[in-house]
Amino acid sequence: MFLKKIHSLPPVLAAAFIQLVVFGTLSVLLPQLQVHLTFSVPLFWQLVLQGGFAAAISFALGQSYWWVIIQFFGPPLLIIGLIVNVPIWVYPVVLVLLLATFWNVAVNRVPLYLTNDLTAQKIETLLPKRDGLQVIDLGSGLGGTMRQIGKNQPGHFFFGAESAPAPFIVSVILNKVSGAKNVRFLFGSFWKLDLEQFDVVYCFLSPVPMSALFEKAKSEMKPGSLFISNSFQVPGHKPDRTVTVKDGRKTKLLIWKI
Repeated sequence: MFLKKIHSLPPVLAAAFIQLVVFGTLSVLLPQLQVHLTFSVPLFWQLVLQGGFAAAISFALGQSYWWVIIQFFGPPLLIIGLIVNVPIWVYPVVLVLLLATFWNVAVNRVPLYLTNDLTAQKIETLLPKRDGLQVIDLGSGLGGTMRQIGKNQPGHFFFGAESAPAPFIVSVILNKVSGAKNVRFLFGSFWKLDLEQFDVVYCFLSPVPMSALFEKAKSEMKPGSLFISNSFQVPGHKPDRTVTVKDGRKTKLLIWKI
């Protein structure tokens, strides 16, 4: 029950709570253990031990691999920063940058997955054969998928929805540089978007939101429109079609016709 409560927390709060629990436990156990040792455990190795235990707990709870890495390296990197006298303002700046980049991991358990070029090319071939389509990438990251397809398909309109500030800003800048006139990026949660206007909805998210997102798509999208998921199934709903991309990871595009 206790572990279920931790798992139900937003990932950033769960990670912080795990670190606090491990810190408190080691603070009690290590002094008692060192009484029976012929040497004391240096602070750096204590923090490595803390990071290791925190990472193991995060892995056991099924947190994203990003969190497992952060949990392991966070405590020892903190002491290294203090040893080399990193200015104190660096820590909040780094934290803000990390949150701005991986906001969806921290809050929604949705990692920053980037669609590769071969998959984008395959998605382009799946677009219905008519002019004026409106296509959106939910959780568009750096926006490469919509820019790549939009460049080749000037007769359609492409959108990306992204709620993590840093990827959104990068996608807007890259879009300005590319000069794409038919590609636009929207900042904010895609849960607040009305999907009725889109003929094709594409996403590369995680297993967590798929059931709710599919229900949203079914209730809002027009009959005959396409819902395409990169890699992640919708529990209880078999796709109408599955396309395998000839890339290194054999990416599967799962396609539902609404």
